[in-house]
Amino acid sequence: MSSGRGGRGGRGGNRHDSQPRTVLVSKALSRLLRHAAVQERIPIDKHGYIRIDHLLGWQRLRSMKPPVTFDEVVDVVQDNEKKRFALKFVTEEINPEHADVPASTSEGAQADTETEAETETETQRAISQFEALRSDNDIDTKKFFIRATQGHSMKAVEAENLLTPITLDDEASIPDAVVHGTFYGAWEPILESGGLKPMSRNHVHFATGPSMDEVQQHTVPGETTKGGLGSVLGKNKVISGMRSDAQILIYVDIRRALIEEKEMKWWRSENGVILTEGVGEKDKIVPTKYFSAAYEIKEGVGKVWEDGKVVKELPENLRSRPLPRGKGVGGQRGRGRGGGRGQ
Repeated sequence: MSSGRGGRGGRGGNRHDSQPRTVLVSKALSRLLRHAAVQERIPIDKHGYIRIDHLLGWQRLRSMKPPVTFDEVVDVVQDNEKKRFALKFVTEEINPEHADVPASTSEGAQADTETEAETETETQRAISQFEALRSDNDIDTKKFFIRATQGHSMKAVEAENLLTPITLDDEASIPDAVVHGTFYGAWEPILESGGLKPMSRNHVHFATGPSMDEVQQHTVPGETTKGGLGSVLGKNKVISGMRSDAQILIYVDIRRALIEEKEMKWWRSENGVILTEGVGEKDKIVPTKYFSAAYEIKEGVGKVWEDGKVVKELPENLRSRPLPRGKGVGGQRGRGRGGGRGQ
């Protein structure tokens, strides 16, 4: 079976056709793999894997002009700077509706979890296999699988099968910085609610940078920072776990949380995003008592939170700004189809 080439680099051919086709394909993959597979009745296993033939048969991809091909899917996986997707090749046909995809295909290993490096290797191996089979015009899409590396809201996808735990027993697993990016309109509701909530996702998302030192060096009180987070990050403006247009950075003391909240589990996703469900019987939350600091990074306000209290109020003109599309209180899901934009 040949995947064909059709449509690479073109436009989408629908109501969103002002966006590049690759962006439309990426957004469609994010929606299905993170939020909508069960709703769309596409078989998905507990690891989050969907078989490529099932993916390409999904109405949303088939309805694009021309229909999305396997080549385009591979391009999106390769080109995504945040490594939102992982691929896998298996030697035997598997139906995710009835059996789980092996966590690793390397030398027949059947481990339940993968490290970030192992996942990247699996993806590279799958792409190499795809390239080899394509040259022979012999691609069997029933042997290729794809999943989102994080950001799931489907309960059918079990976090422990996707993520690496962060624990006090493994000192190397604890990141130096745990940072949540949010927006002016969400800041006061976050404080009023007592902390960060997963909202419609399974977890609250954090990045591992920039460090507080980097933020302090690039945010001068009273001076607008051109480029916001991008200016802080310098040349590397892509950071997994945070939108590049974040206006406020919240730093969480993960070590203290691990010590004091045994029930608050922390994880690292395959693409380096730090995740937690929070703590609580019903509505889980990352309490504000674990906020070590928070910085406004665009308009020169600087530090707004430190040591458990507000140290500077946001000006009214910032507090009244609407949230960007796709963002809700707590910096998670808001408006938009499929739960809004991904991280």
